[in-house]
Amino acid sequence: MDPSLWLPNADPRPTARLRLLCFAHAGGGSTPFVRWGAAMPEGVAVCPVRRPGRESAYSQPLLRDTRAIVDGTLRALQTLPPCPTALYGHSFGALVAYEVAAAMQAAGATPELLIVSAKPAPHIPPTLPNLAHLPNEQFIRELDRLYGGIPSEVKAVPELLELMLPVIRADLAASESYRHAPGPLLRCPIVGCSGREDRAVEPERLRRWGELTACEFEAREFPGGHFFPYDPGSGFLGMVREQLARRIGA
Repeated sequence: MDPSLWLPNADPRPTARLRLLCFAHAGGGSTPFVRWGAAMPEGVAVCPVRRPGRESAYSQPLLRDTRAIVDGTLRALQTLPPCPTALYGHSFGALVAYEVAAAMQAAGATPELLIVSAKPAPHIPPTLPNLAHLPNEQFIRELDRLYGGIPSEVKAVPELLELMLPVIRADLAASESYRHAPGPLLRCPIVGCSGREDRAVEPERLRRWGELTACEFEAREFPGGHFFPYDPGSGFLGMVREQLARRIGA
């Protein structure tokens, strides 16, 4: 996919003091992060990363391998001017954000911060069942049970559901086939975030993200289920703002 298609809503300001890369959950796109820019401190440029096969890039081939997603992201980032970078990833996006952060560090561009939400640390064995191979009815049922499922407005429109299911499956296939390769600890802080009612992520498994950094680790808990970061009432976005403001001295 053309590198520019990965970053359709990147804030292009050359005066930005910090860039925030945002990586969505399985099946997610870049749109929810666009409005985050208005909530960020002055000097922070929000840069949503869109994987192929969704939104206006729906015609692009889906990727079912985490390494391919990371490589595509890194190629796209090379089209942007250099800027200190923080990363945020939700659920499967947390896994991608971590691997991108590790690759950036290996290339001599260590990030300022990694924020992850609703994802156990990637170096511990998974406990949830694999879903990507399931037939549609069972697949939807298990998504509902574990994660709160596909939005009802999507399920109510068969044509829209038919478009969404392959996208979710592809991301889950990438997540389920992922194997952590031990390497250097990140030299940036990590903030790990969980929802109090999230049935898919046990807090103690999320706290093990602290084993992947040589810097400080902070665990934060918010009201809500698996998709708490997208709830304006959870307070999550305010926490992100505070973390980034601290990095730029705002």
